[in-house]
Amino acid sequence: MKFIVVALLVGACLTVTWPSASSTKMLGSPMTIKAGQTYDGKASNSGKWVRFERGKSGLGDCTSIEGGKADAVFLLEKGAILKNVILGAKSIEHVHCEGDGCTVENVWWEDVCEDALTFENGTSTSAKFYVKGGAAKNGSDKIIQHNSAGTVYISDFYVENSGKLYRACGNCKSGYQGKRAAVMTNVTAYKVGTLAGYNSNYGDTITLTNVKVTSGHVCRAFQGRNDGKEPTALGYQCEGTSISSCVCK
Repeated sequence: MKFIVVALLVGACLTVTWPSASSTKMLGSPMTIKAGQTYDGKASNSGKWVRFERGKSGLGDCTSIEGGKADAVFLLEKGAILKNVILGAKSIEHVHCEGDGCTVENVWWEDVCEDALTFENGTSTSAKFYVKGGAAKNGSDKIIQHNSAGTVYISDFYVENSGKLYRACGNCKSGYQGKRAAVMTNVTAYKVGTLAGYNSNYGDTITLTNVKVTSGHVCRAFQGRNDGKEPTALGYQCEGTSISSCVCK
């Protein structure tokens, strides 16, 4: 069984179909998807949608909560694929991708606490990370945190009622802090503060194709730092509600 969420966007009716979980699995520790392997939530549960959580209740909007990979629901090693799962509200962190590349496909976040998806501990500038389909909502801070090097490809994705869809790390004190890129294709943001945050001083780029945004900004530049202190917010780019093609840099 599925339910429908309907939002008005740029004068048209946008229909997003969210899957409904047949059951919920509470994990006591992160589930690790090994390098090169695939975890398909529906295939592993007789074709049914299952909600995965860590059993953390009373989290609120998570504005004062800082989590790490030990709090995640899923840990993806290099080249791992996670697909067809629902992530519920009772988790501090949701998905962490460790290393140079992974794929998240048709994953649905019902209520994001701190971060929905974090890419970290990767240093290859040629690494590729894919977010294909799915949706996320109610992330007071951000949905995707890009701490690794490389490029994040986000396609056919819907985000609602959140601070940002994507943020390139602006204050990574250890690990990689340099040029990053994101490519967004067929992405819709409804009631999102800023679609993407990037560091212009490191040469970050955000490439947009067929992107729709309401009630918020598109790209915001920052002066990134590598000392752990907060970056300085700069101006906006590619402003508009319907962007056929634009590059923020």
